[in-house]
Amino acid sequence: MVDNIKENCTSSSLEPVSLKQTEKIIEQMNNSICRINDKGTGFFVKIPYKSKLLPVLITTNHVINTDDIINNKNISIFLNNDKKIKTIKLDNNRLKYTNEKLDITIIEIKENEDNLNKDYLELDDEIINYFKLKRIEEPMYFYNINNLYNNESIYLLNYLKDNNIYVSYGKLLNINNKEIIHNCNIKEISSGSPILLINNQKLIGIHYNSSYHHKYNNGTLLIYPIIEFLKIKKNNSLIIGKNGKNITNNYIISELNINEINQNIRIINSYEQSNRENKFIEYKKENENEKEIKDNCEIIINDELIPFSYFHKFSKKGKYTILYIFKKNITKTNYMFYKCSSLTNIDLSNFNTDNVKDMSCMFYKCSSLTNINLSYFNTNNVKDMSWMFYKCSSLTNIKISYFILIMLLI
Repeated sequence: MVDNIKENCTSSSLEPVSLKQTEKIIEQMNNSICRINDKGTGFFVKIPYKSKLLPVLITTNHVINTDDIINNKNISIFLNNDKKIKTIKLDNNRLKYTNEKLDITIIEIKENEDNLNKDYLELDDEIINYFKLKRIEEPMYFYNINNLYNNESIYLLNYLKDNNIYVSYGKLLNINNKEIIHNCNIKEISSGSPILLINNQKLIGIHYNSSYHHKYNNGTLLIYPIIEFLKIKKNNSLIIGKNGKNITNNYIISELNINEINQNIRIINSYEQSNRENKFIEYKKENENEKEIKDNCEIIINDELIPFSYFHKFSKKGKYTILYIFKKNITKTNYMFYKCSSLTNIDLSNFNTDNVKDMSCMFYKCSSLTNINLSYFNTNNVKDMSWMFYKCSSLTNIKISYFILIMLLI
């Protein structure tokens, strides 16, 4: 029976594969490999994350892309072990990482999530040791591991369009820090295939691109993406663009103290909302139906994602942290925290203001605000800062390392 499975599931091998190895390959195929969105292959593995091993799903950026992550889309997963299509929602209750330059995406998976999978691939011991020894981004260790893996025999597990998994064998021709060059024969939906060592059948990388005649195919060594994944803050995303730069530093963190329960506290605002509350009939046409903040902001209070609202009712007294995550760069921040009188601290050092033209009344009557961090605030395109800190009567500290003060009225 095993011989029949081996014949159906493997190509002609450059290396001898024992019966025991074949059995493990079949187990990996059934329990750890999946097809994602009918676009490519993905696999389940546990990676070092702080002091534990975290279950994740890994594939390429062009299978689960930047837009999927920013907009919290649903992705479909097909597993060989149960022949069913299951759904994962890319919400803010999980860590999410994607890198367009390295062409890789890593999504946190909750243990036993909807019985999604039964097993995980194992990372090679050298990769595990790299993180145990805390040699994060040490160039010499990269150099040593490159030499260690060069010319190793490997295999890939590729999902085909007919839902069969193809095993292909080859050699590691070269590793250059982050990039793997190999010569495995690739079949059809191969993006996101795991790259495993034949000698111990453990994971070292991910395949993302095939060359003509499959002589020089590309993959990514998993050490560097895991290093970047470790930088993600709780319930957040990290998106690296094609130029290798972080394009998700677009969030605001604030703090507030709640002294009475069930108060309806203002936590954010917009120009549109202010006009509605104050019953302004006429205002500038360019500000009509201003929905940028409402449509592009997600709010997390003490690590819990809440439906967007300008007000929030707090059921307990105490300190709260509010995380405002923006899906895209907005053009207006005027009235953004208008009369948010319970906020005590606001950190905007990771908020992208490159496109903002109007910051007027941004912190108007934030009467409890004591600290504001505006480091790296880009005000090059801002034309109006009037009344920006009006009646911020408790404000004692403003960090403004790169902040250009223009027409600031206090």
